[in-house]
Amino acid sequence: MRGAHRLRVVLVVWKPRVADDPSDVTTAGWPHVLQVQLARDREVWEPPGVVVRPGERVVAAAARVADAVGIGLPNLHRVLAVDERPAVGGEPAELMLLVDGGWCTDADVVEVPDCLCAHERGCRHRRRWATAEVACADDAALAVGLGAAVGMAPAFVVAREDGGEALGVAYPRPSGR
Repeated sequence: MRGAHRLRVVLVVWKPRVADDPSDVTTAGWPHVLQVQLARDREVWEPPGVVVRPGERVVAAAARVADAVGIGLPNLHRVLAVDERPAVGGEPAELMLLVDGGWCTDADVVEVPDCLCAHERGCRHRRRWATAEVACADDAALAVGLGAAVGMAPAFVVAREDGGEALGVAYPRPSGR
């Protein structure tokens, strides 16, 4: 990884429309996706994530995210999508790994006394369940990761050409396309 990049781990956590049949998106519709909003930024909602600390394993970073939002990680640790995000506003470019955070119900997401994320001390997050259509509208990597999480598609790498828009291209490409 180049020096101008940082590695970020983001959890794809979803709430099925029908808890008894979590993979039913055909009749029940797409699930809701857990999003957080930092107390200091009241406009941006995003999936929960952290920047990986030097020497930290990806699974440990994912566990830190899960602890911060009050959930447990599933036993199967898998990366659902990889996305390279260009540098914006003086921040370095990011390589994002979208990790399977599993599915939850409202009762599974609990308040935690102190945030364990990488933000400032006393950081508090607001949480919400957003429809997949809202959460994924401007985030191709999240759409790909959510599709892989609910079993609708294999995991993808989200490709960008010349640092532009995400294309949502599968690697390797399915045959015949």
